Amino acid sequence: MVRGALNSFLGMMHAQRTLGETDQAGVGVRIAVYPRGGEPEITEVSAANPGSATRKFTRLVSEKVREAGGGVPEEAIREVVENLIHAGYRGAVISILDDGNVVRVSDKGPGVENKSRAMEFGFGGAAPEALGEIRGVGAGLGIARAAAEKVGGTVTLEDNIGGGTVVTISVIGDESVVEEERPSAPPPQRRYPDGVPRMNISERQQKVLITVLECGEVGPSTVADRLEISVSTAYRDLSVLEEHGLVMADESGKRLISPLGRDLVEAIINTWVR
Repeated sequence: MVRGALNSFLGMMHAQRTLGETDQAGVGVRIAVYPRGGEPEITEVSAANPGSATRKFTRLVSEKVREAGGGVPEEAIREVVENLIHAGYRGAVISILDDGNVVRVSDKGPGVENKSRAMEFGFGGAAPEALGEIRGVGAGLGIARAAAEKVGGTVTLEDNIGGGTVVTISVIGDESVVEEERPSAPPPQRRYPDGVPRMNISERQQKVLITVLECGEVGPSTVADRLEISVSTAYRDLSVLEEHGLVMADESGKRLISPLGRDLVEAIINTWVR
């Protein structure tokens, strides 16, 4: 663990000495490729906004992983890169190690207080100003872990030296260079472990359900605003979800996610992992 954080820290410091600070007018990261027995190749990359940054940085890192002969899944890379918005991209360094079989994303943001729950579906920490740029349903690290596990890999989360977070995606490459094993956080217990009952709801109603999970509690006007649909449509969709037991109403009439609804959202999100 110490070795992993130290590698990220040294990579960041080398990049800072080599390239200077990122242009504050946009969003920037440093990508460090560590070849065997050589000095890291450092590239500074910027984008206009978080949305374009996720696409651009993911594409570049994935290309470098493939060039190195590694197997870290692009889906896992994308979700972890997108999570950099929580840190405001401060001190962001993406390191590619072990012939592309390890991708380590470090930042100097506020860190993750509850690391034991950070990979749970629905456990989100997106600030309000970030929700317009990212999915915001508390799914990113969960999707990354699911994508990594499909190829026999892991995702680990730890504190960075001096503050911030280090997320490491590892897949099995040459066993002679695989780092010490670090178990990933156990998956949360689900109410329906053998599969969520089939639900006859539309794609739009799935989005409404995800919005309920994302916001905590909502009324029709909030759903209408977030999904750009009419209030009457939002009301009908919430009623359908309530009839299916996916949401429940509180004393104020706002809807909250139910245990079944949470499990269904996880099942929906798992389909996003190819």
